[in-house]
Amino acid sequence: MARPANRVAICAGLFLLALFAVIPPVQAAVPADIQGRINQSAAAWRDSAEQQKLISSDPNMAAITGAMNRKVYSSMIAQAVMDAISRNPAGAAEATTAAFQAAPELRNDIVQNLSTAFPAMASTFASPFPPIRAPPVARPSPAPEPQNSAPAAPLAQDTNDDPLEGFNRLMFGLNDFLDTYLLVPIAEVYRFVMPETLREMGRNFFENLNEPVVAINDLLQGDMENAGVSLGRFVVNSTIGLFGFFEVAEEIELKQHPADFSQTLHTYGIGSGPFIVLPFFGPSTFRDAIGSGVDSFLNPVTYLLDFETRMYLKASEIVVKREEFLDEVEELKKGSVDYYAALRSAWRQRRAEELRKGAPVPIENVDKLFEDVK
Repeated sequence: MARPANRVAICAGLFLLALFAVIPPVQAAVPADIQGRINQSAAAWRDSAEQQKLISSDPNMAAITGAMNRKVYSSMIAQAVMDAISRNPAGAAEATTAAFQAAPELRNDIVQNLSTAFPAMASTFASPFPPIRAPPVARPSPAPEPQNSAPAAPLAQDTNDDPLEGFNRLMFGLNDFLDTYLLVPIAEVYRFVMPETLREMGRNFFENLNEPVVAINDLLQGDMENAGVSLGRFVVNSTIGLFGFFEVAEEIELKQHPADFSQTLHTYGIGSGPFIVLPFFGPSTFRDAIGSGVDSFLNPVTYLLDFETRMYLKASEIVVKREEFLDEVEELKKGSVDYYAALRSAWRQRRAEELRKGAPVPIENVDKLFEDVK
């Protein structure tokens, strides 16, 4: 017969087993993959900063490189936070605090990136920013919202919609292979041979060549003011700017702005369709793919130049654009746990900003998401 002390121990053990069986496990406030992305990006930024100190002897160059590194890695950390918020808006405070703790030196830059997606954060965080509080105790995640409810923090259209992910990753791998072993070497040779001034002239030329398409789409959108700006930019840069090689229109307050046929369809309420990675052309949507084809027909160059000349210009434009983003893409690739997901997120955010024409993201009650971070 068991002694009283043994019976008490047995009863206590049974009680604890029953308690663990009844109480569900507490979910981590910040998903493990998000925390991993934040930590890895923060570590990569510190490694990059240390390397720059060792190899850069020019203070001005070091300052420029350091600023670029801050921009790249703070953007990557902010993207991880935004992905966490899109999954669970109630965990916004925890995800933001995790980012601040992983890279406190990048706090201001992270907030600036988050403020682009969540404009209300500009008023949520005062300057100078308050000290970081310890993360709150982990608590069970809230019940999932109904499937037909809109996400509380839409970073870009259809943020979590990637029904073609299997196909997309296959095409992404093909494009990345061609980019790494064909396009990047050509772009690097172009950068080595051409000085920065001539490379900038090349970018100006191709941007000016696209201004008629921008003006036509402004007209189709009923935006007469921007249509006049686009037409004025084309005339000024094509004449005074010597066929667009020199950016003169900006000096007389004719600011460049994006407009394409997919944006035009967006203004008429036509949805984007699923995200898709096109062979050779990269990230897109069904609407963007159709819009690109229509834009090629809207461009007067299609009718003024022969096929061979157009192909030569297109190939040159691809090299010029790829050289412009050599460093940014390389940093994103090196600092990403999932390069495909990181590039998809960055592309969607940039595209959403173009479709909004610079307008802030419409988000309700965004202040409440971050009130615990103060």
